[in-house]
Amino acid sequence: MFIELCRNFACMNIDTQYISVFQKNFFTKNLVSIYLTCILSLICINYTSAQNKIEGVYNSKTRTFDAVNKSYTIKDFRDGLAAFRLSDKFGIIDTNGKVICPMKYDEIEPFMNGVARVEIFGDYPTHFGYIDLNGKEIVPVQFEEADEFYYRSMRFSELLVVGNDNKYGCYDKTGKQILPVEFNNIGNFNNGYAVVLKNNKWGYINSKGEIAIPLEYDHAADFSAQVALVKKGEKWGAIDQSNNIVIPIIYEAEIKYSGGMGLTKLNGKYGFIDRKGQELLPFKFDNISYFREELAKVIMDGKHGFINLKGEIVIPCEYDWAGNFNEGFVIVKKGDFWGHINKKGMITTPFEYELTGDFNKGFSNVKKNGKSGRVDTTGRLVLPCLYDGMEGVYKDGMMLVTKNSENGRKKGFVDEKGNEKVPCIYDEVTSFSEGMARVKRGNLWGFVNTEGKEVIPCIYTAIGTFQNGITNVRLNNENFNIDKAGKKTN
Repeated sequence: MFIELCRNFACMNIDTQYISVFQKNFFTKNLVSIYLTCILSLICINYTSAQNKIEGVYNSKTRTFDAVNKSYTIKDFRDGLAAFRLSDKFGIIDTNGKVICPMKYDEIEPFMNGVARVEIFGDYPTHFGYIDLNGKEIVPVQFEEADEFYYRSMRFSELLVVGNDNKYGCYDKTGKQILPVEFNNIGNFNNGYAVVLKNNKWGYINSKGEIAIPLEYDHAADFSAQVALVKKGEKWGAIDQSNNIVIPIIYEAEIKYSGGMGLTKLNGKYGFIDRKGQELLPFKFDNISYFREELAKVIMDGKHGFINLKGEIVIPCEYDWAGNFNEGFVIVKKGDFWGHINKKGMITTPFEYELTGDFNKGFSNVKKNGKSGRVDTTGRLVLPCLYDGMEGVYKDGMMLVTKNSENGRKKGFVDEKGNEKVPCIYDEVTSFSEGMARVKRGNLWGFVNTEGKEVIPCIYTAIGTFQNGITNVRLNNENFNIDKAGKKTN
């Protein structure tokens, strides 16, 4: 708008006598000043747009250009070229300062493999295209979407993917359109092929953008080791890069491989096949989970057991429920009771608990008669089932526990051997710091040590934590510091 105003002024036929008459007027003086400024600015802009070189020095170590005119903004160089601007538009220069592309774009990304994405804001939405190393616009700036620098590197392809209205096509780096803008999706290349989607059917293109495998599948995955999983109707199988079927399209669930074992479903049952479609584990299970610690849970006739990486049943399907292995043990249930077994199927925690948890650093929470305790990996009860709640994490060798009482839930601490070090008589407790924990009775606070002794009585309305043996307390509306013996300090 500013330039247009200048041009309008430039086209005016202003009589000098007319100006002189009104020069006495303050506003007319300013009008003339604005006119002259506009003319000079227009000349400057036209000069900048028309010039073919920027004076300066290129630094090959830092890949930067030091222009004589410090008004220029010059980005870092890539492929021997850099974007530059003087006002609000970008162009391209080489390392000698030669203008390869005039300033006409609102944004220019760095070059990669001989092309750079350019952008013109204009009306919403922004539009994109591509230029080559000669500054030639090889893909017109007319697309709402175009692969940015990162996505071009991830596609592993020389093709440039563009799109409008959620439809996609591609160009090569000479500017030739390879695929029309009519595909719903164009994937990244793997093993030289990329999935494409059109009218709800999937197929593949090769690195030249040619349709290599017809769009005839209801889903298609990327190629891996020259084999890709595909779906027709509700059945899954696999093809090679010549569209030959290498795994029959007969399976009722997507084939999910872990190593050389592919989990899938046939005739309503789960089993494993190898990458050639050979059966590794019979299709006789109601469900199979993923492997954890080299064992996977299987369900057969409603009962849970475990198989190894060879597909062999190493723990019979005899449990009503089972979790996943953790630290070499797993939660299992028989009837109404819970316990643990190890990888050999040996019972380590007897089936006498209402609930058991996963092991964490060799200990598991258990519940009996509505009360919580802890067992070790041998099943030994290291913390009696006396508590209504446990924090579950030891800090400074102590863990918070709670017991219900007529006066509400009371809190205390146990050590790692299961000894109740701080009795559950407090309404609130906090973690230990410098061997002292804040405890609360009613509305008043005090401190206990790691032996459970209330070394500072609950007489304070507010207390802090100890730092370097000192803490701040509040008593009778007075704030002051005390040491660990409860003595007032300066």
